[in-house]
Amino acid sequence: MSQLPSTPWTLASCAIHDQRDQLAAFWLAAPEDLLPSLWASPVGEVTKTLVKALRPETPFAPAQVALREAIGERLRAGFQTPLAIQLLLANFLYSPPGLLRIANPQTQLPVWLLSDYQALYEQPQQSTQAAAPQQPATALPQPDFGVFPATLQELVHNRIQLNRLLGLSNLYYIDPEDQEILHELRQVRLGLIEAIERCPEEQLQAIWATDLGDRYWALVRSGIQKEAMTPVEEHKKQAVTNKLNPSVGGGFGTPGALNAFLIAMVLFEPGSMRVNEAERQLPAWLLPNYQQIFAEPLVQQA
Repeated sequence: MSQLPSTPWTLASCAIHDQRDQLAAFWLAAPEDLLPSLWASPVGEVTKTLVKALRPETPFAPAQVALREAIGERLRAGFQTPLAIQLLLANFLYSPPGLLRIANPQTQLPVWLLSDYQALYEQPQQSTQAAAPQQPATALPQPDFGVFPATLQELVHNRIQLNRLLGLSNLYYIDPEDQEILHELRQVRLGLIEAIERCPEEQLQAIWATDLGDRYWALVRSGIQKEAMTPVEEHKKQAVTNKLNPSVGGGFGTPGALNAFLIAMVLFEPGSMRVNEAERQLPAWLLPNYQQIFAEPLVQQA
């Protein structure tokens, strides 16, 4: 008899709460014919985020070690056996980069997985080799994500940019010291702010009910609001502050107030800005996440 789950989980919270066990169980049960599309979806992006968070010294619970060893035993039969790729994807979640190697991956792995495996597990060795005097370094090509959508309506249908927003938010939460991640996340946040500014207020509820809503709250949770702001970001912050200030003609109930509030939550640190009588001021579709995610100060992982 299958064991019933005791608590729910969401994809957006996987990286934040280190829910790799739930994700491993998902991959072990994933249907064979959907593996390529699932790996290309947000499920694959979050899996890669969790793998990148691992270090050689990362501790694992005894049950996780036992699962990794059991998977290793099964994979000794080869990658052409039933469930081999599902087992490998689950194994990724307990295998720090640099500590898992597959012999002849070009012939062992499917095309849709090969490049990500190499990026996750072979890149550290390539970097070491590149440092040798006789082997000049070659810059890796940067992925071209295209121009960030100018409107929320475009963004909702752009899976690449939606996954980019989620991945960057989770990566920054895990390692806020990574300056490259910070710089890219700031650019994406600014693009999102400008798209929110352009959106008709009456369309916000429907848009926040899509996958964009989950990505937005991942950005709010990321903690990027604590970073010192650029002049452009300061200008945006002051503009939404005025839009929400009744003493200068703003406040909830005035045109564009909800747009301004959504922008404010990605610029003000959680817990630093409160809405008086939030139950009356905020719409029902926004209130629960505001109370759960933004109203209290963000608690970062140790």
